[in-house]
Amino acid sequence: MPLVLMGVRQVGKTYLLMQFGKNQYEDIHVFNFQETPSLSNIFKKDLKPARILEELSISQRKDININNDFVFFDEVQECDEAVISLKYFHEKLPELHIAAAGSLLGIKLNSSSFPVGKVEIFHLYPMTFGEFLEASSDDLAIKLYSEISRLETAHNVLWDYARQYFFVGGMPKAVEKWFSSESINDRISSVRKIQKDILTGYEKDFAKHSGKINAVHISALLDNVPLQLSRVIDGSVKRFRFKDVLPDKRTYSHLSNSISWLENAGLIYKLFNVECRPQIPLKAFTKENIFKLFLFDVAMLGAMLEISYKNLMDQDYGITKGFFAENFVACEFKAMGHGNLYSWAESKSEIEFLYVSGESEIVPVEVKSGRRTKAKSLKNYIERYSPVRTVKLVGKVGGSDKKNLVLPLYYAAKLDSLI
Repeated sequence: MPLVLMGVRQVGKTYLLMQFGKNQYEDIHVFNFQETPSLSNIFKKDLKPARILEELSISQRKDININNDFVFFDEVQECDEAVISLKYFHEKLPELHIAAAGSLLGIKLNSSSFPVGKVEIFHLYPMTFGEFLEASSDDLAIKLYSEISRLETAHNVLWDYARQYFFVGGMPKAVEKWFSSESINDRISSVRKIQKDILTGYEKDFAKHSGKINAVHISALLDNVPLQLSRVIDGSVKRFRFKDVLPDKRTYSHLSNSISWLENAGLIYKLFNVECRPQIPLKAFTKENIFKLFLFDVAMLGAMLEISYKNLMDQDYGITKGFFAENFVACEFKAMGHGNLYSWAESKSEIEFLYVSGESEIVPVEVKSGRRTKAKSLKNYIERYSPVRTVKLVGKVGGSDKKNLVLPLYYAAKLDSLI
């Protein structure tokens, strides 16, 4: 089937597919619908793959060998007909290896014209902490991260990289700049500028692609997510409050379309709350209008709140920094392929994440940003439900046993293997 790669703008979709095509095929043919808008005209007449390929070949002055070449539709969200045509490429020309990518394809996924079932969909997320570490080319740090048995002695090195990641995040351009040869001050200013430019690009997307949904509402909602996260004074991030976003928009129904738009665009992650004994499937024990919202990249959270590199390295940005740790864990879980995210709350007790293992075991995961690891909520959860095991993700090392894991935050993406 045609491959469709989804992901937010500048997350690396084009680069990844270009490298794949160059490495695996005799030739690669790239058609960018944003760069060359006139390409869309080729798809207006009909959606017959043979005719489309013939005209695409003529447009680039080079034949396409359907048995040996790779065809790549980039920024395909700019041409609805090109998206629909993938269905017919699958049905009528299955021998052709074709892929498509676009930054807002998640918006189109819910439309009737999207060829669901006729394409294979992959989601590309920002680079995880482990991938950030690989990009550093620090062979010792990479080795230490893979050998958890050496954690006691490795923690200071890895924690230093984790705090750098909190500032840089996982957007490839920012990561590449961070590990350049520039001075630290130049890298700090360059990375923050890259982040601000990316955010500006998203604002332009709202105006261009939001359709019937008010772009101002979408923008206000995105701006409000970090503000609500940062207002947490004690304990976990609280449920998203609708009345704080726009005047006269006080309920979920007023904002549901904007929330769905940002979620489908991949810019926010929704974390549902379970308010009873957790059971499989967790989704059955949630409410549509009760959830938390996190940003897709932890460094974008810092950029939107203007938290400096020094503050992040010193872990000095107020008593509310737990929200940063929670956003980091949410991003790591999403990138590792966990679809919906869940938390648990009853009375005054709250567990930041419910992690479902490959064997459908529900594992409570408590997240603490600093060195303090005492967790009353986790104790209450254990007394109520006697879980097979528990996890605490914290800012230090030590205290684990076979049933109760205590791990540094940066091991969030390794829970699958550790559990």
